[in-house]
Amino acid sequence: MARWQAALARAGVTLDDRSLTSQALDFHATVEWVDNDGSFGEAFGYGTMSAQEQSAVADAGSALVLDLPVYLDAAAPALAALIGALGDAGALGVRLEQSKLGWSVAHWIRVLHSGDPWMLYRCAVVTLRDGDGSRSCGMHAFGLPDAQIQAPPSDADELLGPLNVYQLAEDPVLVSGDTFAPDAQTPRRRLERWPDDGYPPGHPCHNPFGVWRLGAEGGTADPRSDLRPVFIPALVAVLTAAEQNAGRPLRRDEVENLTDRGACIMMTHDDAKKLERSRGYADLEPELAWRQWQVVREPPA
Repeated sequence: MARWQAALARAGVTLDDRSLTSQALDFHATVEWVDNDGSFGEAFGYGTMSAQEQSAVADAGSALVLDLPVYLDAAAPALAALIGALGDAGALGVRLEQSKLGWSVAHWIRVLHSGDPWMLYRCAVVTLRDGDGSRSCGMHAFGLPDAQIQAPPSDADELLGPLNVYQLAEDPVLVSGDTFAPDAQTPRRRLERWPDDGYPPGHPCHNPFGVWRLGAEGGTADPRSDLRPVFIPALVAVLTAAEQNAGRPLRRDEVENLTDRGACIMMTHDDAKKLERSRGYADLEPELAWRQWQVVREPPA
């Protein structure tokens, strides 16, 4: 560790057994040293590094795991500086745990400095296939929902990437009931936000901001009011506490009653999105509370 500490100190970064800090970076990261158990090469084995780069990673003695309290896009310049300092200290590559994608130090720096949302997206987000369905994984690295669709892979690729990059590049205010199409020639599809049912809470790939489910072709957008009700505290927190107090699963009528009686404030959609981002997770949709609560309380194994 002493060699790393000395090298990072030259870049104004302080590293100890538990944390990494820097006034220039304006954030505090917790750290953990992990010895190579023989899996390092495989961890970077998704075709994102050359054979030579992957071989060097496989022979590395240890890795530094960082828990960074920032979103990739918002902190891109600072993260590029940090990764550069880590590279100068001897780092060979960086893997994003939210999607398990790992790239060389030079590639990360190039992407973070590019300002290109498509490059950033491809660096951080992977598309997963499951039967007839496809879903993205990794958008929570930007504080945004992932997306999923039941469609052939070719159709899914033409929709998931553009929707996610649209979120990343334009930061639009999207709500359940809106529609999306990547261009004027493609039929629009209705969007509905759901809790992430791909990974259990606590798993690095679990997206606390949920997943956009794209409906069938030809979907029609719902009317949207200027304001929306926002539960304070969050509805998911209210239901969690109620179920813990009851010591049993809540019945449908109980969930619906708590939803109807929950304390709300009316906010613009933009302010509601900012609150969600600062809170770090999405709440349930009131109209879908019972069905979405089943997803939350019975997460995948």
